[in-house]
Amino acid sequence: MPRRLAVSVGFAGSPEQNKEVISRIKVAEEVGVEAVFTAETWGRDQFSLLTQIAMQTSKIKLGTGIAPVFGRSPGVLAMTAATLDELSGGRVVLGLGTSGDRVIEHWHGEKFAKPIQRTKEYIEIINTIVSGEKLFYDGQIFKLQRGFKLLFEPPRKHIPIYVASISPKSMQSLATAADGWMPIYWPKSKFMDGKKMIGEASKAAGRAEDSVECVASLTVVINPDEQKAKMQAAGPISWYVTNMGDFYHEMLTRNGFGEEVAAMRKVAETHKPPPFGTNPELMAAMGDRMLEETAIWGDLETVAAGIEERRQLGVDLPSISMPQGPLDHVERVLGTLVS
Repeated sequence: MPRRLAVSVGFAGSPEQNKEVISRIKVAEEVGVEAVFTAETWGRDQFSLLTQIAMQTSKIKLGTGIAPVFGRSPGVLAMTAATLDELSGGRVVLGLGTSGDRVIEHWHGEKFAKPIQRTKEYIEIINTIVSGEKLFYDGQIFKLQRGFKLLFEPPRKHIPIYVASISPKSMQSLATAADGWMPIYWPKSKFMDGKKMIGEASKAAGRAEDSVECVASLTVVINPDEQKAKMQAAGPISWYVTNMGDFYHEMLTRNGFGEEVAAMRKVAETHKPPPFGTNPELMAAMGDRMLEETAIWGDLETVAAGIEERRQLGVDLPSISMPQGPLDHVERVLGTLVS
């Protein structure tokens, strides 16, 4: 029985490069990877890629990682997910998130308002639509009173919904209706704390305490040159702490890394790192403790051990970026990580 593992892929390359992405996904399916998640920003849409994947695979689950709850109505998301679920034979996982005000207001042209409440209402509305019930909904944001009903019978009465969340209020909200919690850059020693918070909120909402599984996005760098791997691993977290709004540095501060975060942000004022890169000053400000808690790096065996450690610390389904390189290399890496 393979260990649970998911991979994430983008849809940014040329048509030929995207054929290579699908070839890697086929390899992932063959070795027992459970799910593939697609990202979406302001390039190609994720559902087009998921449709291509659905047509060329038969077992691997197909997830959005994530679809913003702005830009598409809950009705559109429900129709799209149900259609893809039908096409794929019931393999869809709908990952939802809020994105941020810059993208939502300056790409989608919507006001970034009440994101947590909006996410909760999306989950409830999508669940109602996919269940086949008539849609009557009286929320703070959505008032849907005409009783529309999906015009075809979906293959499943429920499509699992995961929510990307790193704030206490959002985590407590998703616990009332979602199936999965999708944290990113979450410290490894705090996964159990996060699951406990969500479990208590689930129980208070009348659900089972273990209703929500942890589907964590992990920063992983496989490189036998440990120092190069370490620098590469530090890049994403450095960028998110110093450039991507307040959510990430506030989350890490709450989880015990306030001094490191403050030092990193101070360094970045005068030593700005390149996108998803870092520099010696920023590395020094971060320190080893924070990087060891938020990333995994080294040779393949070291990375495999790091992923397994996080499974033991509460991650139900770890998700990593799709390995690059020739298909035989991808097969070896993913085969090792699921074995």
